[in-house]
Amino acid sequence: MEPLNFRHEGRTIRGTLHLPERGDAPGVVLCHGFSGNRTEFGHTYVRLGRRLAERGIAAYRFDFAGGGDSDGEYGDITVSDQVSQTLAALDALGQVPGVDKDRLSLLGMSLGGLTVSLAAAKRQVRFLALWAPAAIAVADEVNVRRRAIIAEHGYDDFGGTPIFQRFVDDAETVDAFADAQGHTGPVLLAAGSEDGIFAPGVLEGYQKVYGDQLEHHRLDGVGHGFETVPAREHLLDLTEAFIVRHA
Repeated sequence: MEPLNFRHEGRTIRGTLHLPERGDAPGVVLCHGFSGNRTEFGHTYVRLGRRLAERGIAAYRFDFAGGGDSDGEYGDITVSDQVSQTLAALDALGQVPGVDKDRLSLLGMSLGGLTVSLAAAKRQVRFLALWAPAAIAVADEVNVRRRAIIAEHGYDDFGGTPIFQRFVDDAETVDAFADAQGHTGPVLLAAGSEDGIFAPGVLEGYQKVYGDQLEHHRLDGVGHGFETVPAREHLLDLTEAFIVRHA
C-alpha cells in the first residue's frame, strides 16, 4: 500500500493505492458510502485492495471530500460533487506508472454505488461493480420529505450525520437511472435481501439501464451493510471473481 492524493477544487483528496508488482496493470477505483471512509465496512475495501493487487490489478480507495482524511466539510456533500471527485480519482489512478490508463473501472458501495454509476455515464470504464447502490438518495419522494424536515430543523438527521439543503437541491437535478445510461461494459450488482435502502424498484431500474450487461447477486438474510461474516466473505469472493474476469 502507498498513499495517492490528488487535488480537486482546492481540496486535497487523500487515498491509498494497492499496486501490483507487475506493470501495465488494470485499475479499479473504490468509492465508499455515505459518511464512510476508504476502508469501508469491516475493512472490506482494504481486504479487496490487497486481494486485487495479488491478482495483478491496481486498486485505489480514497476518502471523498469531508470524509476520512480528505479536506473539506462533510456537510457540503452533494452527489454531483462526488461524481466529479470520482472522475478526478480515475485521472489520478491513470497517471500512476505501472497502471494502464485505458483499463480502468469503478466500484462503489451505497451512495458510492450511485456515484460510480453516474460517473461511468460520463467516462467510459471497463466495468462497474455496485454494492447496494443507494439510488433512493435522489428519489423524488425522499427529496420532498427531506426538504420539509430541513425547513423545520435545518438538516435531516440520517443515522447521526446531517444532510443539508445543498444535498437536496443537487439531488433534485439527478435521475439515478436516466443519468446512468451510456456505460457499455459489464455491471455487477450485489445487495442484501433485507436491505431497506435498496428500495423496491431499484433493481428493475438498473435492469432497464444495463440489460444483459447486468449480473445481479442477492445475498439472503442481510441488510445494507452485508452484516454477517459469511455474507461479507461471499461478497468479496464474487466481486474479486467478477473483477478478474473483466479487468
